[in-house]
Amino acid sequence: MIKSALFLGKPSISLTGFMFTGKSSAGRALARKLELKYIDLDAEIQKAEGASIESIFAERGEPEFRRLEREAVARIIPLSGQVVATGGGVVIDPENRKLMARHSCIIWLRASAGTILERWRRSRGKVRPLLSVADPRKEIIRLLEERNSYYRECDFSVDTDRLTVKEVCESIIKKLSS
Repeated sequence: MIKSALFLGKPSISLTGFMFTGKSSAGRALARKLELKYIDLDAEIQKAEGASIESIFAERGEPEFRRLEREAVARIIPLSGQVVATGGGVVIDPENRKLMARHSCIIWLRASAGTILERWRRSRGKVRPLLSVADPRKEIIRLLEERNSYYRECDFSVDTDRLTVKEVCESIIKKLSS
């Protein structure tokens, strides 16, 4: 177990990565294991706006969602003693990356395009605005390529393709402890 309240010198942990890489599931489990507060950034945005992410995208557009996301990051990330599951696109904003790097150990949860597509299909096609296209696999690949350079800036990564939530947490804790 980690003996320090600091994670690679930072007071909190931020999980990032593409959708369906396990950020929410692993975040909740990791927070329980480390006895930290768990925060889902998308849930905070939904609560503040009184609207779903899907409806924000549909009614106000992605630029407005990204503005709301930036405000949530500025409000939440500087707090200590938490595990924050971020949205998959949070890394595209340089201010978000700067705040996350300053206040948290950033862990990139990775998965292949095939795994992401399969997890999305198993979720019975859970509404994801960015996958509401004719060829979701092609869009996943495009977005992964677009975001990978930002994800690579993280403190470390965990490949979640073949891991259970428990194994993802164990891997994170092992990396934080070493």
